[in-house]
Amino acid sequence: MVKKTILFIIVSSFLSFSLSSNFRELVIKKLEDYISNHPEKIYVQTDKPYYITGEDIWYTAYLVNGITHKKTEKSKVIHVELINEQDSIISTKKLHIDDVSVAGDFKINKDLAPGNYLLRAYTNYMRNSDADYFFQKQIPIWNLKNVDSLVNLTMSNSHTSETKETQLTEKPDLHFYPESGYLINGIATKIGIKIKDKHNRNITINGLIKDSNDETITSFKTLKFGLGIISLLPDINKNYYASVDIDGRTYKYPLPKTIQKGYNISVINNGSHIILKVSTNYHIGLKNTLLIAHQRGKLIYEKLETEDKNSYFIKINTSTLLDGIANFTLFNSSGEPMCERLVFIENTNNTVKVNINLNNETPTTRDRVSMQLNLKDKGGNNISGNLSMSITNTDAIGQSSEVENIKTYLLLNSDLRGNIENPNYFFEKENDAKRRYLLDLVMLTHGWRRFIWTDLLYNNTKKPDKFKPEKGLHISGNTRNLKGHKERRQAFTRLTFLGGVPYQEHQQSSINGSFKYGPFVFNDTIPVLIEARTKGFKSDENSKNRLISIHLSPSFASSPKIIRNDVLISNLNDSHEITNYLKQARDIFKINETYAKSTRVLDEIIINAKKETKEELRDQSMSDRTDYGYATHRMDMQAFKNLSHLSVFELLRMLPGVNVSNDSISIRNQGIPLIYMDGIQVNLDDISNLTGNDIDFIDILSGADAAIFSNSGNGVIAIYLKNGASISAKNIKRKPGIIDFTAIGFYTAREFYAPEHINGFGDNLKQDIRTTLHWEPKIKLTKMINKAEVSFFTSDSKGKYTIKIEGLTDTGNPVYHMSTFEVE
Repeated sequence: MVKKTILFIIVSSFLSFSLSSNFRELVIKKLEDYISNHPEKIYVQTDKPYYITGEDIWYTAYLVNGITHKKTEKSKVIHVELINEQDSIISTKKLHIDDVSVAGDFKINKDLAPGNYLLRAYTNYMRNSDADYFFQKQIPIWNLKNVDSLVNLTMSNSHTSETKETQLTEKPDLHFYPESGYLINGIATKIGIKIKDKHNRNITINGLIKDSNDETITSFKTLKFGLGIISLLPDINKNYYASVDIDGRTYKYPLPKTIQKGYNISVINNGSHIILKVSTNYHIGLKNTLLIAHQRGKLIYEKLETEDKNSYFIKINTSTLLDGIANFTLFNSSGEPMCERLVFIENTNNTVKVNINLNNETPTTRDRVSMQLNLKDKGGNNISGNLSMSITNTDAIGQSSEVENIKTYLLLNSDLRGNIENPNYFFEKENDAKRRYLLDLVMLTHGWRRFIWTDLLYNNTKKPDKFKPEKGLHISGNTRNLKGHKERRQAFTRLTFLGGVPYQEHQQSSINGSFKYGPFVFNDTIPVLIEARTKGFKSDENSKNRLISIHLSPSFASSPKIIRNDVLISNLNDSHEITNYLKQARDIFKINETYAKSTRVLDEIIINAKKETKEELRDQSMSDRTDYGYATHRMDMQAFKNLSHLSVFELLRMLPGVNVSNDSISIRNQGIPLIYMDGIQVNLDDISNLTGNDIDFIDILSGADAAIFSNSGNGVIAIYLKNGASISAKNIKRKPGIIDFTAIGFYTAREFYAPEHINGFGDNLKQDIRTTLHWEPKIKLTKMINKAEVSFFTSDSKGKYTIKIEGLTDTGNPVYHMSTFEVE
């Protein structure tokens, strides 16, 4: 009997070890798959955190492999959007990127409504994940014509400095986060504390932890950002709560319930080393458990425990690791993740120093300044990389060193759940114990957002990616019969780029008539001709050979969903700086107005005329776009901006006499009307993806009004797009088997303009008080060219200026630098 028992134990141990070993191989394989199918990340640096209508938003977008933070080998196309408070996309730019960064800009319309706008950037491949993985940044925009907007936006976005403890008058929102997720009977546990409501986040809260017998176990105190920590030895027979006194009232907050059995990972992070204690109170101990540590999917440590011990310690040297979040997960013998702990790695070997030398340390107004800069590693060696730089007026823009930047976004916010307030505080001081202590509390109180083990290990039915990485622009569509029901059919197609150096390509559409040309890389616009034949282009081009029609497809069937969670908040902590900025913006407006008047002085001319109203001018501009003049039933989208998010079918439904049912349209219940887009006849499919944001105005013509169009007995729906609203519908001309149009290429960023005050000249009649003194969107440092030189002119404003540099080294280390200089 004893021999059988021993044999059973040996066999069980062998099977358990075998299962654990196989599971380890599965984990390693899944991590390798995750790395090979890596996510992408985007960060966008702007020249300023806030703007006035009429200004320009200058930006540089960085696109990287989400694991290595180096150049991604997937996407080469970035979509950048400016979105208003009604979640309507008011402007979009499509950028082609060859390296890790690309420049762009938005011109802010002078008539734009004030509000908190959203700058969003993503790749097509990123659309396979939730939209909250896109880069998003809140950008307040003020309108000088609307004084109330200046006051309201300033007050709503400015935060007061740290609030005194006596101002706490209501119950704060307090949450508790046990290390490794649970309170476990008999296992000492650290518990992170976090104040969730923004109003009380900077208020020190003192409290007591008590058990169900109302006996005090320990006290606690919240620190900066509303974070705190306690240690507790839980007892399964007791419940625990936090007691906080506010204005003579006691508020109680229950702590999580204690569980009977479980696992725990406790961490001490001293910077150069991480010390972990893994423990359990199960009777078999930690036998056949697997500890896995990874950084963004890259394995950095593993331990398969073969003994039945109840705890063990691990010491990990961080000198060979990347900067960023490391995830420690403990799996039981069945392969289930039992507990998790996040740790932030700071490797001093990854330190990057930005060196800046000015040729003139104390420049005067309208003075030329030359700046030399380079990157050095810890050992003083030159580093190659890509940088972007803004130089702004400190009194108007500020120089808060705690706000979001490329380093905090790539290493913190892009991987954690929830928004991190003033994130650069946790990077500002090297080897600072308090800063590292608070950063570890951030790890305790925020979950890992990008990596979920249960999905990775057990989801074997993952569908292929719906959205593929874009390498360039595609021109796609389908070929159909010209007559009858216009069914899709296979045909021979030919694409020709006109203008410049001619380019031609042939392709046969598929069985269902689909064709797709590309990827192409071109900027601005290019004239395109697409032809289709049933028998090929070498055959006799008789009419039957050309009885085919061509329909283009939109680049996106629909815009990605807009999610405003975890939006990066701009630097709006100092209302004094915002007040200075708005005052300076008013002064610039007056200077420009005065200067414009002085350059338009003419001899007196007397003209007698009736001034047209804005409405009359708008009607005339719309009628000028049509072949028939004025339309009785017209929807002007400038007058219905609040409807710009609606689909074209929802808009048509609002027009008198138009019936829309299941994407079928009729006018006054007659047959199918003709549909024209920018004067070219199109089919229903061609307009199905339009929204009010794409449309300038819509005309409905019936009866005699529609007689200008042939076969228009059922009426005409004429849709006119905003300029550049559709790549596939701009200047379309159709003939049987031929489509001729102008394709819109990638956006080319404008060059930042600033006056050149050479010898005191350069717009010398005009005062220069710019808030953005200089914007340098791309600074490339290589092994051959390891020092860059940037030149600019100072303005007429004396005082302090802030130099802000962001970027990436070629090894994937994010770079952030901020310094100041004085103009005398």
